[in-house]
Amino acid sequence: MKTKVIIYFALLVFVVSCQSVEQYNKHRETSISVQKLQEDVNYVQKTLYKLHPSTNLYISKEALDSKFDSIRRVITQPLTPNEFQLLIAPVIASVHQGHMYINPLYKKYTKKEQKQFKKMGDGPITQLGYEWIDNKLVLLKNKTTDKSIKLGSEIISIKSVKPIDLYQKYYKTLTSDGYNTTYIRKAFGKRFSSYLIENIGINDSVEVVFQYKDSVYIKCIKRLQKENKVATKSVAKNDNLNPKENKNNSKKESTNKIKKNKKIYGFDASKNEYVKSLKFITKDSTTAYLKILNFSTGRYKKAYGKIFDSIQKRGCKTLILDLRDNPGGRISEIVNLYGYFTSSNYTLTQPAIVTSKTSLWHIDLFSRIPKIAYPVAGVFYPVYITYTYLATQKQATGVYTYKLESAYEEQSKANAFKGKMYVLINGGSFSASCLLSSALKSRENVVFVGEETGGDFNGTVAGFMPIKKLPNSKLPWRLGLMDIRPVNQTNTKGHGIYPDIPLIPTVQDKLKNIDVELNWIINDIEKK
Repeated sequence: MKTKVIIYFALLVFVVSCQSVEQYNKHRETSISVQKLQEDVNYVQKTLYKLHPSTNLYISKEALDSKFDSIRRVITQPLTPNEFQLLIAPVIASVHQGHMYINPLYKKYTKKEQKQFKKMGDGPITQLGYEWIDNKLVLLKNKTTDKSIKLGSEIISIKSVKPIDLYQKYYKTLTSDGYNTTYIRKAFGKRFSSYLIENIGINDSVEVVFQYKDSVYIKCIKRLQKENKVATKSVAKNDNLNPKENKNNSKKESTNKIKKNKKIYGFDASKNEYVKSLKFITKDSTTAYLKILNFSTGRYKKAYGKIFDSIQKRGCKTLILDLRDNPGGRISEIVNLYGYFTSSNYTLTQPAIVTSKTSLWHIDLFSRIPKIAYPVAGVFYPVYITYTYLATQKQATGVYTYKLESAYEEQSKANAFKGKMYVLINGGSFSASCLLSSALKSRENVVFVGEETGGDFNGTVAGFMPIKKLPNSKLPWRLGLMDIRPVNQTNTKGHGIYPDIPLIPTVQDKLKNIDVELNWIINDIEKK
């Protein structure tokens, strides 16, 4: 009897799930009336001013209101949700806060379909490693079986869809923090496959037009049948946290150590490397190279404790911190990490600016957790709203503030690094990685190398970031509830952290795996 109940329940869940996906996809293609679209515009405008702090930081209220009025005038006939997205998303992007965006409704697939796609192997597009450079989609890696495809080729079109056309279609929906543009090309490159699939669907084969120098050629790229792949770049060996397998351990011990290190240092399966990795470079091994892919995964307190113990044991005189393409993450992590870069007490950020004593209640907790967790959340939520209400203070200026962990004074670490530092940055350095960089920029012994960051020097609106759903179009809208500003500020408004040594790798550098920024640093160290 119990078995039958379980089977019936599983069948019911499956049917409901399929119907939900079907209804969602049908809604994507259904035109919405002018009146309902106008209601969505009103909802966005009202909610933006109610919850999002500092909306007038990069655009005046009058100019922003004018943009809302403009799209109201443009909406004269029914539109599908994604047609509407192309109108409303640029208005949100004009606020110039990179954490905030309204996405299209991407097509959904049932779990059965998803499993089928996975079994079928890598799709044609996932076999191409590309980057958006100088308004061109450039092929940097070729994972297809056709090795006659030349690296460095420009991808002119995929199934007759031109990348430049997709860029022109979507770039107004993208923004960085402030006025810089370095983040936008990175964001478009990351989202390109989603935009492409939205326009051509999922395919087993596609015709791709390439251009290499003056030669144009066409290739048909087919789905790559899945093969069994063997394991990852291995485990941290001794104090060198650039993962390599310890051959002296038994297979079981090695496997357990790999699992443990993945938990401590975090692991990015797509790149097959640890999120936090340490190498000792230069001939005398007194230069440490610490690469951090993000501040979102791993047990950072334990990880950084081990990392800086290793740096101290080696007697390192120079530290290279690589924050390139680091999109940010936990603010508590950068608070902890900065303690290893200073010998005195420190406060990383100012109290965060919020719109009211109740704005932090709007975290949409229950829409983001499984229903099975509702009872626990139901106990937690009243405590949360009471605490945030009492902790949010109205200042004499009328501004409401809320103190994050980063706004309290912290003590430096006993094994803090005291030598020369270099920091690698680029347009993909964003959010928390920029808050950390802003603090480091005030230090005399720190040299920044690379490209202007995608995040603003003077802060970002992030913290709690609920995803609202527009009432009628159902478009997902993410917005930040806290304006978080570093203690160290610059007079240059709306731009990121500028490098002391500007260096941007060329396409040829990338193809030859030449790290021009890191090479410059190593040469500079050796000269001294």
